[in-house]
Amino acid sequence: MPFENLIGQSRAKAFFEKAVSSGRVSHAYLFVGDRGVGKEAAALELAKALLCPNQLKCDSAACPDCSRIGKLNHPDVQFIFPVPAKVKEEDYKQIIASIVENPYNRLELWANPTISIERIRDIRRLFSFKSFEGRGRVIIIADCERMTAEAANALLKILEEPPAKMHLVMISPRPNLLLPTVTSRCQWVKFDPLATDDIEAALVERSGLEKKRARLTARLAGGSYRRALELIDEDLQEMQTRALEFFRKCVQNEHLQLQFIEELLIELQRDPKKIKDLLNLVSFWFRDAMLFSETDGKNREVLINFDHAEVLQNFAASFPTADLFSAVGEIERALELMERNVQLHLILLVLLNQLRTYLRR
Repeated sequence: MPFENLIGQSRAKAFFEKAVSSGRVSHAYLFVGDRGVGKEAAALELAKALLCPNQLKCDSAACPDCSRIGKLNHPDVQFIFPVPAKVKEEDYKQIIASIVENPYNRLELWANPTISIERIRDIRRLFSFKSFEGRGRVIIIADCERMTAEAANALLKILEEPPAKMHLVMISPRPNLLLPTVTSRCQWVKFDPLATDDIEAALVERSGLEKKRARLTARLAGGSYRRALELIDEDLQEMQTRALEFFRKCVQNEHLQLQFIEELLIELQRDPKKIKDLLNLVSFWFRDAMLFSETDGKNREVLINFDHAEVLQNFAASFPTADLFSAVGEIERALELMERNVQLHLILLVLLNQLRTYLRR
């Protein structure tokens, strides 16, 4: 049945199952939540529940209608995502193929793509005709916050006078960037970060990952199955070691910190994504240290770096009065500054200096 392949998200599943079974489905939804938690997968599952003749009673694995929706070749399902002004057909097909293969891991080929007014006008034209198979249409707009201003205003006209049997599913990790006049006309559905156990089970079942590695990968993924899939191809031990080195540099003098940052930026090729990953891992070290200190190391199973408990024990003994909560907040602020294109060298230098202050309190 639809939604059975959705990882976690029991609250969202129950909400949609109730809406479909009662026939009270909104004409417009806004799915919000972090990347990789299942918003796009849920949108396709909702399309199956709405357009399949058997709806929630369908055996999705054997159903030709659900199969066509899953393969994005159903005439009454449109999946829209941001693209550049000029997009190659082979690139477009490659992204569609990635969605079909795994809707948790849509391929992203461009830095700043948008959703143009032409795409929204295509939707308006589409709704001037009856649906091909008579059960209505489902339009999915991923990363809808990337609509141009003209596109957003054109979409608003559709939302103000929604066509019969139209179901619009808008998806965004940053709904604050959307026009309030658009978001106010949608029913919001919040998708929570995925539980570590759910990600771990999915990695074992779907990717064939060994259980111990799946456990560590799931904990480092921060609630995102997409991030977990990215981590499969990375050297987790090397990443942990580099983050631990950063963790230890917090207590050294400014000269050594400056030297470390220069070497680190060269090693990571000044790649913002790699540096964000590193800072997230450093944040996990501080969170683990905080948990270790508060529980006297008794609940090691909740630690992300559970295989480095001895390091955490030594840290807790060396810095019993450290303000670890503020340290985590400082790392989060550094990540926010990276979004504003502040110089990486400056961000890391200030961060290490501040972390040293919090550890010595």
